[in-house]
Amino acid sequence: MPIKYSLIARIIRAIKRALAKKNYPKFILTVWKKSQLHKDWASSIDGFDAISVKVLDGSSKFQLQEAAAVLVEAAHLNLEHHGWGFHYCLTKEKAKKEASAAADLCKKMNLVGYHWNAEKQWAAIGDPEATAIEFAEQFKLLAPNVKLFANCFSSKVTSEMMEVFDYYEPMIYGTRVSTISKKFKNRWSAPSIRPDQRCAMVGTGRKNPRNPKQAWGYTHSTGDDSSESGLDRLVRDYKPAYLNYFRAGVIGGEDIMMESNDINPTLSQQIKVIKKSIRDEQRTLQRDGQRV
Repeated sequence: MPIKYSLIARIIRAIKRALAKKNYPKFILTVWKKSQLHKDWASSIDGFDAISVKVLDGSSKFQLQEAAAVLVEAAHLNLEHHGWGFHYCLTKEKAKKEASAAADLCKKMNLVGYHWNAEKQWAAIGDPEATAIEFAEQFKLLAPNVKLFANCFSSKVTSEMMEVFDYYEPMIYGTRVSTISKKFKNRWSAPSIRPDQRCAMVGTGRKNPRNPKQAWGYTHSTGDDSSESGLDRLVRDYKPAYLNYFRAGVIGGEDIMMESNDINPTLSQQIKVIKKSIRDEQRTLQRDGQRV
């Protein structure tokens, strides 16, 4: 009996330790324009794993020299280099053309990830699923090793799309804690999307110019209820593979990469808060396992 109990206890402890070994998500910093970045921006992004630069509008190139310069300035940081573009994909033919342009730039710029940012124009067409799949299939044909993110309106995402995209990356914005927590819950409710495909694009926590008591994102939870969860709990509980901050640099006169505000810390400090929350959960699971 003691031997049997000891074996069961070891198995339970092993399971709990495995659960406690949840890795951190990878943190992405999205850049729109180099001109929006502070001159010392590259020294203020501790904790990030990837940087994503805008390279396309549809099939048209977007400020490629500036995008390349951003990647050069970040070269010493050993980050993943990603690209992104606004995409419209109004027809299958146009989707294929946009995908070819994106794949070509990924190869030329040595990008390892690409974020297909498709919003109202794509969502409004008659069959958005068909053009999304056309884009993804053409992109993967030309750049099979580049990770492809469906960074688009979530309501149009289907399980068929996610068979060709690598990651689902909905935009989760809001100026209220409750709005953001509700969106996380809703975006994670689709059972057809694998857990390892789920990502999130979030606001940086800059202040809302229309209401100084609000921010576009909240690092810290404001209460115990799930509707009061900030990113410290949301990332810990929903476990996205990537957390993508949109966007870097000055917005509305504020640059939260460089300076905190009275609601949120700087981006690097936000990442520290999120990682601490994940570590605390891991330690709790480990302690629970040792008590068995």
